[in-house]
Amino acid sequence: MYRVLSYIQNYVKIKITGQRPQKFINICIRRRIAIWDLTQISEKEFTMCMLASEYLKNVHSTALKACVRVKVLKKEGLIYTLRRYKTRKALMILSVLLCGLFALMSSLVWNVSVEGTDPLSVRNTRVLASELGIRKGMFMSNVNSRALAEQLLLGQKNLCWVGVKKKGTKICIEIVEGVHYEGKKGDEISEDEACDLAVSKDCLLQKVTVEQGKQIIDTGNTALKGQVVVMGEGKHAKAQIMGIVWYKAEVPVEKEVETLKYTGKEQTVKSLLIFDFKIEPPEWKWLPWNWGDEAFKSYDSVYTEKYFGKNVKMPFGTSKLVKRETVWETVTLSEEEAVYRAALKAQGALDASIPDEGQVLNTKSSVFERSGKQYYCITAEVLEDVGITVFSENN
Repeated sequence: MYRVLSYIQNYVKIKITGQRPQKFINICIRRRIAIWDLTQISEKEFTMCMLASEYLKNVHSTALKACVRVKVLKKEGLIYTLRRYKTRKALMILSVLLCGLFALMSSLVWNVSVEGTDPLSVRNTRVLASELGIRKGMFMSNVNSRALAEQLLLGQKNLCWVGVKKKGTKICIEIVEGVHYEGKKGDEISEDEACDLAVSKDCLLQKVTVEQGKQIIDTGNTALKGQVVVMGEGKHAKAQIMGIVWYKAEVPVEKEVETLKYTGKEQTVKSLLIFDFKIEPPEWKWLPWNWGDEAFKSYDSVYTEKYFGKNVKMPFGTSKLVKRETVWETVTLSEEEAVYRAALKAQGALDASIPDEGQVLNTKSSVFERSGKQYYCITAEVLEDVGITVFSENN
């Protein structure tokens, strides 16, 4: 560390010659002049190093007092090094530019990481941070950690804590999901008001568990949408009403369908990535890499990015976009293939209509003809909670 400081402050290596060179050393020690690398060549010769400022200030008077001769053997330090290279202007300019570039790169954001347990919250936090202007390539000094944490927390109600830390050229965002309890939805009635319980859908009553009120439609009977099943009799009715609801989906059986087919032609476009900026190659036709390329009217694409560095991800890399040409083609299906395709579509439509909490008891499917066209039909019996609160008619 001392050698580094002495190099910055500049130092000289000198040789002293005389009858009593030890007297020169003792005078330097009494005057608290820092010396190092003291070497004895002979009884009358010594070499040593000292700061250039001390040499200019004290060595002449000290040499006269000790009756010795002083000769400078070597000059070292930052100033002397710069003087050696002052005639090499190109090297000096390049050094200054490299130092400036290093200082600039050190002041930029190279990476933004989000840590959390819920992947959806992590993704939403990353998107919200990007909308707030937090991205690669921005100046680290423009990031206010406390303000950013508050904005991310206010923008997401499912989070209970957000922390933002600056680590070198990296911004680390840590999120903690909270437990939130949702209040009652819709127009549910408070427990202080009198109400009845009705069904939200046409159903077959399967099981009614009454906690408070009177059941007026027996289990096993059909109840229409909005029909009261449990009366509160001036009180707030409480019960669980489980009913069987029927869901149905119909899809036409089509024997001629259009499918997407690959032609086998591909185009690859490579680009240079610098932070979040992408430098794409020009698309001029006269360039060699664009010879023979024609724009695809319809294509699928696969996009990949690769950044330099293994342990530390550098903000420089390359991207690759592979385009595969596609065309629409009409295909005639067999009877079995057409029915199977229609069955998949009908099953998907049926699954989308059934609530997540519903329990499927039974499903039936059939193929029928209507107006000269075939249809695939699938029905399902689903057991679900169909009870809703309604105002009592006596109020």
